Amino acid sequence: MTHLSTKKVVYGGLLIAIGLVLPQAFHMFGSDAGKMFLPMHIPVILSGMLLGPVWGLLAALMIPLLSSLIFSMPAVPMLWFMLFELAAYALVSGFLAKRKWNVYLNLAVTILCGRIVYGLSLAAGVYLLQVNYPFANAAAFFAGLVQGLPGVVIQLVLIPLIMLALKKGGLLLDKA
Repeated sequence: MTHLSTKKVVYGGLLIAIGLVLPQAFHMFGSDAGKMFLPMHIPVILSGMLLGPVWGLLAALMIPLLSSLIFSMPAVPMLWFMLFELAAYALVSGFLAKRKWNVYLNLAVTILCGRIVYGLSLAAGVYLLQVNYPFANAAAFFAGLVQGLPGVVIQLVLIPLIMLALKKGGLLLDKA
C-alpha cells in the first residue's frame, strides 16, 4: 500500500467515524434535527473533496449503511433513498475537487445534484417500484428541501472553513 493510499484509508476511516457520531449528536436535539441540519452530509461531501470520487463514494455508502445497522438511523426504507443522494454528493464533490473547482461553487453544484438525485430516486421508487411511504411524495420532498435549509447553510459555512484549515495545515491529499 502506498503512502497516499494509507493516508486515504486514515482520512476515510476518520470521516466514516465522524459520519456515524455527528448525526447521533444532532439527534439528541430531537428526531427531526437530522432532517433539519443534515449532519451526515458534511463528512460525505468532505470525503469526496478530500479523497476523490471513488474513495469518497466508498465512504458515502459505508456511512449510512453502518449507521443504519448500528443505530437504526437512517431507518429502512429511507436508507435506500439516502444512499443515492449521499453517493451523488461524494461523486460530484470528488470530481469537481479533482478539477480544482472553487470550494463554494463545488458545494453549490454538489448540493444541487445530490438533492436532484434524491428527488429522482424518490420518484423512481414511487412510480416504478410503487412504494408508498410518508416521505415518498412531491409534497414531502419539497418540505424536506425547506426543512434542510439550515443544514445547507451549515455546509456552506463549515466545509470551506475545514478545507481552508486543512490546506493551511498542509493536510490536503493529492487525489490524482
